[in-house]
Amino acid sequence: MSQQAQLITQLSVLKKQINQGQIFQSLGTEIGKLVASVKKTRLTKVYLPRDDDEVLDLIKQLRQQHTDNNLTEISDQDLLLLLGHIGSPNPEVRDHGIYFLFNEFLEAQIFSKRQLTLAYKYLLSDEVLFDHILEPQNNAIYQRSFAVLLLSTLTYSDQAGYFFLTPELINHAVNQLALYTIMETDTRGFIKKNGWGHAYTHIGNMLDELSQRDELSRADKLFLMTVMIERYKQLQTPLIFGEPQRIAAYLARLTNKNELYRNYFLLQLKAWRSQLMNHFEPHTEGEWNQLLNHTRLMQAILVRGDFNQEIIKYIASGQQYLG
Repeated sequence: MSQQAQLITQLSVLKKQINQGQIFQSLGTEIGKLVASVKKTRLTKVYLPRDDDEVLDLIKQLRQQHTDNNLTEISDQDLLLLLGHIGSPNPEVRDHGIYFLFNEFLEAQIFSKRQLTLAYKYLLSDEVLFDHILEPQNNAIYQRSFAVLLLSTLTYSDQAGYFFLTPELINHAVNQLALYTIMETDTRGFIKKNGWGHAYTHIGNMLDELSQRDELSRADKLFLMTVMIERYKQLQTPLIFGEPQRIAAYLARLTNKNELYRNYFLLQLKAWRSQLMNHFEPHTEGEWNQLLNHTRLMQAILVRGDFNQEIIKYIASGQQYLG
C-alpha cells in the first residue's frame, strides 16, 4: 500500500472515531503521529504547461468580451484549458490571469452550476491536488496551492448564491483537504519571479470557508482544526509571508462560533506549550523554525483582538517563556 493510501485509511478512521464520539482529547496525538510518519520520496520531473501564450491570449480575449458585455457563458473546453494552467509558474497566467478571471466570472454568473461542479471535482482530484506533493520542494506547488485557492473561492461562491455543492462533494473536500494538509510541506510564500506559492495561506482560506458550512458536523470542524494544528507544529521551514495571520483569522472565526471550539483550541494550545517547554530544545534550523512558527502564530492571535479572553490570557502568560 502506498504512503498516500495508508494516510487516507488512517485519517478516515480518525474522522469516523471523532464523529462517533470515540476519540476527543487524544485526537491531536494520533494525528500528530500521522504527520510525523510522512516521508519524502525522491524528486521527479515536474511537467509544466507549455502553451502559456495560448492561454494568455484566451484570458485577454475572454476578459475583453466580458468588458464589452458580450460574454454570457464560457465553453467547457475553455474552462478546462484555464484550469489546466493553474500550475503555470508564470504569475501572469496563474495569479493575475486565471485566478482574477475566475473571480470576475463568478461575480458576473458566467459559469453554470454544472461547470462549477466540473471545476470543483477537477480541483479536488488526486492528480491536481497531490501532484509531486511528497517530493522535495518543486514547481508543482503552483498547481497544488492554486487548486486550494480556487476551491476556497468556489466554496464561498456556493454559500453566496450558486448552491451547487452537494453534501457528498463537501465531504470529499473535507477528506481531500485533510490529506493535502498532512502531506504539504512547501511553505514558500513569494517565490522570486514566479510570484506566490502561499500554500498555507490558501489552506487557511479553505479551512475558513468549510468552517462556515452548517451541514458539516462539529466533529468534522474539530477534525480539520486538529489536522491543521498538528501539521503546523511539525513544519520545519518558515511561515513568514502572512500565513500565521491568515490561519489566526480562521481560528478566530471558528472559536467564536461555539464554546466547544474555544475549549478544544485551548486544550490544543496547552498540549502544544507543554511539548515545547518539556520535550523540545531546538538545535537545528528546522527545530528553530518550528519554535518561531509557533511564536508567529501566537503573536498573530494576540494582535487580532477578537479571540476569547481566556485564550488571550493563556497565550500572553506563555510569551515570556516561548516568545
